[in-house]
Amino acid sequence: MSDLLNIGRTGLAASKKALETTGHNIANANTDGYSRQKVQQTTNVPITKSGLIHGTGVRVTGVNRVHDQFVEKRLRDSTSENEYFQSRADNLRQVEEIFNEIDNGGLNQVLNRFFNSFRDLANQPENETIRSVVRDNAKLVIKDFNRIRTTLDQLSRNIDNSMERTVGDINQKIKEIATLNRKIAELEAMHGETGDLRDQRDLAIKALSKIVKIHTYEDEKGNFNVAAKGVGTLVTAANVVPLRFGTQGIDQSSNGMDGSGEIFYEGRPSTPITSGFMKGSLSATTEVRNKDIKNLRENIDQIAYDFINSVNAIHKRGYVNREIQTDESGNPVSSFDAQGPVTGINFFKIPTSIKNAALNIDMSDDVKSDLSNIATALSPNSSGDNRVALAISKIQHERFMEGGQSTIEENFLKTVGKVGLESGKAQLDAEQSEGILAQVTNVKERISGVSIDEEAANMVKFQHVYEAAAKVMQTADEMFKTVINIKR
Repeated sequence: MSDLLNIGRTGLAASKKALETTGHNIANANTDGYSRQKVQQTTNVPITKSGLIHGTGVRVTGVNRVHDQFVEKRLRDSTSENEYFQSRADNLRQVEEIFNEIDNGGLNQVLNRFFNSFRDLANQPENETIRSVVRDNAKLVIKDFNRIRTTLDQLSRNIDNSMERTVGDINQKIKEIATLNRKIAELEAMHGETGDLRDQRDLAIKALSKIVKIHTYEDEKGNFNVAAKGVGTLVTAANVVPLRFGTQGIDQSSNGMDGSGEIFYEGRPSTPITSGFMKGSLSATTEVRNKDIKNLRENIDQIAYDFINSVNAIHKRGYVNREIQTDESGNPVSSFDAQGPVTGINFFKIPTSIKNAALNIDMSDDVKSDLSNIATALSPNSSGDNRVALAISKIQHERFMEGGQSTIEENFLKTVGKVGLESGKAQLDAEQSEGILAQVTNVKERISGVSIDEEAANMVKFQHVYEAAAKVMQTADEMFKTVINIKR
């Protein structure tokens, strides 16, 4: 009878544990990242009495979470992929907006106005009002080149700032994972349940995979390690390898800007690892800064450089629009008069290099100070001579860029078109990756999620088992009393 009482007791304990686990599942049905748990139980070791085998009840061997490592890895990879395309699409959308200044004209339209004003000046070379319009349109061209380059630089700086915050987030997450590693190891050493802590660790790793693509593994000592793909280990058991944000000079800069932000291992400050990260939001922002924005800055600088030099090359051959003292052959007796140079005047200041040409573009001091210094004539004192103004207006349709392959307008539209193409492709990829992420999330939810209906049915089942086990103990007690009453 004592054996029967013990069998009932083991059933009671196992059912109680199953009910506790079911209640825990129901309580966490809406907890983000929670994996439903299941009690693992087995029969106790049977004993042999009088040649017969007697069962000894049930025992709980553990409480395991319902989890699929392969699905978890797919979820992490899909999360990294989706964050990469979402972040790339968001950043490229900001870049694209720089060139969507339809209401204010945009660079292409102000360039057309500039050339058209020279065309008008060619029709009326002596007209002071049109000269003033030419200078005003030149100011608009300068202003728009400056706007584009300044905004591109500002976007790069904004990405630097976001990278600094991201490094802080990464360090916080890897510390959280290392702490959970330590707690899990301590609990497992005492044969404790670690399902909830493992869920919290998976949740931290998933958050980290939004920033960078993550690889996890257990080494030969059983330590749980976390590594950033393309970079290296970030967490080993309870130890972390923290990152650091710093700036680089223009010579070491990966985006060609002085003071650009770079990421290093804290213990190796001389070796940047910024470009090593794969997928995730960090890789996307770095790629936009180091490739897309950098290429745009270089293209805009090249357009500005070629535009300045092409206008200057023609303008400096002309003569100012005022009376010039000449010799008997009609040649100027001097290249200067009381007001300054009479020829060889640059319309724009000469750029020192292609780099930053769009940022530093400006009108020459001579053109700024005196409208008569805008040359229209190819010969001195030639009223009605419009050859210089006409030649400048024709630059608009001349293919002198990219080795004679395109006009300024074609080159600019090609540059803008690339941005739009990349932005549209990134948005399409983001939508597709979002769909894949939703599918994998559903698969994980089907495997690890809590079904209220299923848990409610389990609760009724375990409750009945608990009542039956209690009945077994009650029956054993009654049998024991019956035996005692026989002796009386």
